[in-house]
Amino acid sequence: MRKIKILSTLIAVLFSLIIASEPNVPDDALIIDENTVFKNKAGEIIEFPKFMDLMNSGEWSLDPIMDDNGNLKFIQLRKATEEEKKMMSEMMMPDNSSHLIGEIAPTFKMTDLDGNIISSENTHEKIVVLNFWFATCQPCIAEIPDLNKVYEKYKSNNDVVFASITFEKQANVKSFLEKHPLQYPIVSDAKDICNLFEVSGYPTNIVIDKNGHYYDLIMGGYPHIDEHITTSIENAMNNVPVGLAPPTDSEMIIDHNLPFK
Repeated sequence: MRKIKILSTLIAVLFSLIIASEPNVPDDALIIDENTVFKNKAGEIIEFPKFMDLMNSGEWSLDPIMDDNGNLKFIQLRKATEEEKKMMSEMMMPDNSSHLIGEIAPTFKMTDLDGNIISSENTHEKIVVLNFWFATCQPCIAEIPDLNKVYEKYKSNNDVVFASITFEKQANVKSFLEKHPLQYPIVSDAKDICNLFEVSGYPTNIVIDKNGHYYDLIMGGYPHIDEHITTSIENAMNNVPVGLAPPTDSEMIIDHNLPFK
């Protein structure tokens, strides 16, 4: 069973799940996996999607409840303080200020499960949309329906190329896809590609423009990711400079600190 480490008990569980072997992860980081128990204010056990819905509203914080041996028993939700709400609102804003935005993306070459080669060379002058994930990453799973919406919109557009990349072995990936159909072309056994793009948090979504530059980089899952990726694709196709595009509806909701439900 693969475990994942959370860099912050409050914020990072919303946005990025870090592989336990990732460097620079604090020794006292909260460890959760697919068996982690989440409880609402009433003490009732809730499933991860419901947990994410509540956390994404910006109204809730969380407390790790430990046993006598210091092991995590469950994660308890509670009403967030005003300070925590402000912190979450700031952290939830899409990060277009990443130092990578506008930089040249690394030269890459990979092969999907169908044997198709996806490379810097054969995607030249095209928009490239990359998704990085792993099988027990709950936010990765949660965003799949939204990713499929984006793929359906552009799958017939020869100027947009998709790839969903994971370090998972092919056998694990095929088993995963039976439960969670992801329509992007899938690249498995791709630890080298993850390292090439310096991916440290999952899920990570990257949009590369027609000139091979990073146009958008979205680390961690949040609601309406399809709107954000779609906006980035459209803006990249129309050569809109980064930062000049109007926000998506989801970004406006986050900016006004309103609940999603």
